Amino acid sequence: MKNNFSPKAVILSIGFRPNIGGLETHLTDLTNELKKKYQLLVVTLPPISTRVSAPMLENDENLTIWRIPWFGKNLFHRLLNYPLLEFFYLTPPLFAGLLIALIKYPSIEVVHVQGISGIVAGGVLSKLFGKRVLISMQFVFHFKKNFFGWFSKQMLNIADRVLCVSLASEQEVRELGIPESKIGKCAYWIDLDVFKPTDKRVAKDKLNWEDKFSVLFIGRLIEEKGIGPLLKAVSLLPGQIQLYIIGDGPLKEEIEGVAKKYPNLHFLGKIDNTLTPIFFSAADIVVVPSFEETLGRVSMEALACKTPVVAASTGGIKEVVDETVGILVDVEAKAIADAIIKLYKDENLYKRLQQNSRGHIEKLYSNKNASVFVNEYEIKA
Repeated sequence: MKNNFSPKAVILSIGFRPNIGGLETHLTDLTNELKKKYQLLVVTLPPISTRVSAPMLENDENLTIWRIPWFGKNLFHRLLNYPLLEFFYLTPPLFAGLLIALIKYPSIEVVHVQGISGIVAGGVLSKLFGKRVLISMQFVFHFKKNFFGWFSKQMLNIADRVLCVSLASEQEVRELGIPESKIGKCAYWIDLDVFKPTDKRVAKDKLNWEDKFSVLFIGRLIEEKGIGPLLKAVSLLPGQIQLYIIGDGPLKEEIEGVAKKYPNLHFLGKIDNTLTPIFFSAADIVVVPSFEETLGRVSMEALACKTPVVAASTGGIKEVVDETVGILVDVEAKAIADAIIKLYKDENLYKRLQQNSRGHIEKLYSNKNASVFVNEYEIKA
């Protein structure tokens, strides 16, 4: 590491590249913006949700990444439904990494944590060091009037600002009783120079896809992403409709098993993130059947590539997808299949959604949203 490295901010997160997901992609976008102005440090864990490797120490221009060694790659998914146990699992390495960073780099002015696990790991510690604390609410937690809800409120109140990436997260933070003065709305954005349309036939040729109506799923292969209903929907689709699944996760073997039974189901495994735009362009529809999604970055990226979306009518997805660019459905096999078949058969409807999609994203999720996030840091360069 360079001797003159003096980070102004540290981002504390359970996930970062090369993990694939909305959080990880957003943080890549955010650090790309921040490092134009400051040196910054990311304290994170090694990839725990996908089967990829990454160095413990990585330097990239004004950005340094520390990946704190930790155990149990599969344990992360097993604890998703047990938030208290998940906190005990995730917080020790984040706490240790942040403590070292705060001691080593007195230049740090801002600590930006991600979610409740982040504020538990770093909130009080950061305040003891006199730092400005930001927390991004990247997920919807469904707070209830119980110990977890009370505890989360106390943790969130430690932060100087609570940054909500969707109306869904903003609403639940407000209902939790967090003061209005602390709440900020900071929407995602995508790079419209990266996610841009390519002619579908040209894109299909590049990927060696057949010139058939193609449906694409990209995401982590976990139950929360609606993999179960999506696999059941395959049996309801005509054979000429092709379904491509891209991703990695604990349901990989189940998908491979189903793919052996249906020749129109193609499991492609994990791909390089840089290839996602060409896949979005090659697809005729992108399907997002998640049971819960704070905002729905995959929907944003697909629409930017002029590909209509069939998405679950849940969480923040409804903020991205409306009837002008896609079809919202219940997360069950028949509803998913019916929506896909409708767009396959109704050419006029399909063309109308496709025509609207890019402009919809340009209006709501362009790079102008980045400045809102960056300004929350309040760092004087």
